Amino acid sequence: IMRRVFANHLGGCATASQQPPLMHIASPLLANSSHLHGVGSIKDLRDGFVRNACSTAVSEDPSSRAFTSKATSLEVEDDSANLDELPTYQRLALRMAGFYSRESQLIRGAEKMYAEVVAQSMNEEIYAALKLEKNFRSQFALTSLHIWLVLARLREEGKDGKQMSQALYDTFWEDMERRVHAEGVKVRVSKWLKELEEYFFGSCVAYDNALKAEESALDAALFRNVYGTQGDKKNAAILTRYLRRELASLAMTDGEAVLKGCIKFSRDY
Repeated sequence: IMRRVFANHLGGCATASQQPPLMHIASPLLANSSHLHGVGSIKDLRDGFVRNACSTAVSEDPSSRAFTSKATSLEVEDDSANLDELPTYQRLALRMAGFYSRESQLIRGAEKMYAEVVAQSMNEEIYAALKLEKNFRSQFALTSLHIWLVLARLREEGKDGKQMSQALYDTFWEDMERRVHAEGVKVRVSKWLKELEEYFFGSCVAYDNALKAEESALDAALFRNVYGTQGDKKNAAILTRYLRRELASLAMTDGEAVLKGCIKFSRDY
C-alpha cells in the first residue's frame, strides 16, 4: 500500500492528508535519526534548478574544494548491447516476449539508474569529501537522497517519468530489504522496513520543502536527515553545494537519457 501511495505522490503536490504518516525512527539500524517534518512536493522544479545551482558559496567551507565545478549535463553514452546485431530469430523472440515494449525499456532504465545511484552512494571518496561516517544509517540516507534527486527530475517526463519512478522505487526497496537482512536483522524485520520507508518518505518531503524555503533550510534538512544532527553543521553545507549542482545538472540532461538511465553523477570529490 505504501508503494502505491508513493506512486500517487509522484504526480505533483499533495495535501497534508495525502502524505504517509511520519513516525520517529526507532530502529537500531538508524540510530541518531530524528523526526522529519513537512508536507507537499515541488512543482516546476526545472525552472529553479539552474537559478539555484551552486548558490551555496564555497566560503561556507573554505577548507573544502569538493563539488565546485559548474553544472553540466550528466548524460553518458549508452553502453547497452546493440541488439540489432542479433540474429533475426532472436530479435523476433525478444519482441514476442515484450522486451522492446516501452514498459520493459523503462524498467531496464530504472535498473541502470539505480546501479549508478548505488555506485555514487557507496563510493568511499564521497564520504570523505562530505565528512560523513560510513555506516548503514548514512548509506541509507545518501542512497535515499540520490533516489530523490532522480525522482525530482523524472517529474518532468510525464507518463514515462511516473512509470520509471515506480520501477526505480521498487528496485530501490528490494535492495533495501536485502541490505536489512544482510545486516543480520532476524526479528521484526517488517517493522524496521516500515520505519525505513517512512524515513524515506519524510526525507523526500523535507527536501522538497527546503528547496522552496530560504537557502539555509536545505542545510538544516540535510544535517538532520543525512548527518543525524551529528558533527559540525558546516559539513551539511558541502552536501548542499553538491545537491544544488546535481539538481542543475540533471535539469540540463536530456530526458531520454534520463529515462534510459544513461547518466553519471559528478565525481569531483
